[in-house]
Amino acid sequence: MGIMTRMLRLCKADVHGVMDQLEDKGLLLKQYLREMETSLGHKEQQANALTQRIGRLTGQIARHAQEMDKLEQDLVLALKKEKDDIARMLIPRRRALETATGHLTDQIAAMTQEKKQLAETLAHQRLQYEALRAKADAFHHQAADRLFETASRHNAGTIYSIDPGDEEIELELLARKEALQKGETP
Repeated sequence: MGIMTRMLRLCKADVHGVMDQLEDKGLLLKQYLREMETSLGHKEQQANALTQRIGRLTGQIARHAQEMDKLEQDLVLALKKEKDDIARMLIPRRRALETATGHLTDQIAAMTQEKKQLAETLAHQRLQYEALRAKADAFHHQAADRLFETASRHNAGTIYSIDPGDEEIELELLARKEALQKGETP
């Protein structure tokens, strides 16, 4: 049983090793960055949606306040004119608006807290994204430098010869002598 378990582990390790070799680290980094950008975009959309909802609720509260002021004026007028039946009708309407305004205020407070937490999370994740992007840029620059160094080592002796060989020196010497004999400047 021990041998089979060890063989199974060896096969798994070999498969994982092959997969590690197949994965391009640069491509994986780019994919992670794209996924983070998408996630940040979704969170920004959520924050914008919360801002819009808070704005709509604030508008509703303002409309309710106007309506309550109007009802209050009507209620005062009804009481001055001793129209108790009208006053009895206006009081529940005003209280309903007060209750609705209270609920809307509570919703705004909850959404504001949610928006604050979302903004903190977004700021933290944006910092993480920027740090990962900087690391990815450094990785890509290092990879490009390694590629350039490898190409330079392979081509150093053939294309960019610094020290001319003896044959090259002899050929140039002969060409210069011939040019001098013809009266030309080399």
